Amino acid sequence: MGRFGGGGLRRIAVVLSFALGAGFLAACSSSPAHPSSTGTSRTHTTQRGPTPSTQPSTATTLPAQPVLTGGAISVPVPAGPSVAPPATIASDCSVDVSAALKSWFKALAPDTTVVMRSGACYEVNEGIRLKNPQGLTVYGGQYRSTAVPSDQKGKAASAKGHAAFAVVGGSHVTLESMQISGANTGGFHPRLAFAAGIDFQGTANAVVRGVTITDTFGDGITLAPLRGGANHNSGMIIAPASNVTIDGVTIDGAGRQGLTLASISGAQVSDIILRNVGLDTFDVEADQTGEGATDVTIDGCVASGGDVFFANGGSGNASGTHDITVEHCTMTMPQAGSAILVVRHGRGGKKGRLRGPFVFTSDVLRCGTSAYVGCVQLQGGNVTVADSHLVFPSGSAEGAVYGLSGATAAFSRDVVTGYGRRGNVSGASFVHIAGGVWTPAGQGANAARTNP
Repeated sequence: MGRFGGGGLRRIAVVLSFALGAGFLAACSSSPAHPSSTGTSRTHTTQRGPTPSTQPSTATTLPAQPVLTGGAISVPVPAGPSVAPPATIASDCSVDVSAALKSWFKALAPDTTVVMRSGACYEVNEGIRLKNPQGLTVYGGQYRSTAVPSDQKGKAASAKGHAAFAVVGGSHVTLESMQISGANTGGFHPRLAFAAGIDFQGTANAVVRGVTITDTFGDGITLAPLRGGANHNSGMIIAPASNVTIDGVTIDGAGRQGLTLASISGAQVSDIILRNVGLDTFDVEADQTGEGATDVTIDGCVASGGDVFFANGGSGNASGTHDITVEHCTMTMPQAGSAILVVRHGRGGKKGRLRGPFVFTSDVLRCGTSAYVGCVQLQGGNVTVADSHLVFPSGSAEGAVYGLSGATAAFSRDVVTGYGRRGNVSGASFVHIAGGVWTPAGQGANAARTNP
């Protein structure tokens, strides 16, 4: 969800379920082998499998959960000269030192390495805002915010908290081996929606490594654009964040999104653990023209809790969001009805451009049991799921694998188990299924079957 967002994918999902409810109810009355296809003559359903299964039951066995380190990864102390904040800045989390740290960082020369003293803990209720840092490395330290929503009383409605680290512009910024925490005991609190752990705004070549972020009221990490205006908070977008590396990170208890990809051109995300997120695990939401995420790879994640595992919405145009790959990720439990939700507003411009492509490969996706939305729910999106497991809860009589409206989906060599019905396509949609093992609820894994 971007800074200018209005309600996020939670609201969109509710609206979408009512908008498409009739189509899905129609699908319920269709034979699972011949799902209902409503809409224009441009709707297509193509199937080349799964063929009758002769594979042993181990073919449907879930792969072992990836062993990830997350924020506990060991990061060596940077070599070479380094500095640390002076002893005059309290490092025992006894008083808010946001302003003092901001002034100290501002005075640093480019290409400075900061190594915090062992055991240093800084209270940063107002956040550390770094404007246009160049070549800055910050290693170590604990950064805590004790701010709570009641502290916002009397402040402007636009004041929604501060990220522990807000990096505005700049390049080659590295944040390593640190712990960031807030005071959120659970849930999404709009008055502190911007109180993220880390917020990169148009920063280029940033690295986050070996970082644990807990109990923030905002996102775990936000990748947002650099904006114009004296305070860099106008509606004019100057540049996206770009070439960002996130490696070895744990996000636990973020009140808003786990990782927001609002405006990013090029990101590599690996070894990331996300737990107990208030809204969506990965939020790819472009809230205005000019925002969007491109050339992003998420390789290696474990997720539990939250609304939707992967959500792409917002009112931005479709051309700004494409070429995103999510691989080797495991959902340990169902979240909402959909594991993947893509909602394009409007018709995608004159060319009817779809959002995407989004590719999910070698993942374990846990599906919900909604009667109205599918595990893969697309409106104006292009998604491929390959070599993955889609798992429905036991006794899922209503759960649908997909729901498409003006969208394209491809399933290749997947193992799909426990679904109630295959799904619904409408409005110039296309679905293609190739290979794999699809087992509806109530059927054995080895039963011979044709296309589900």
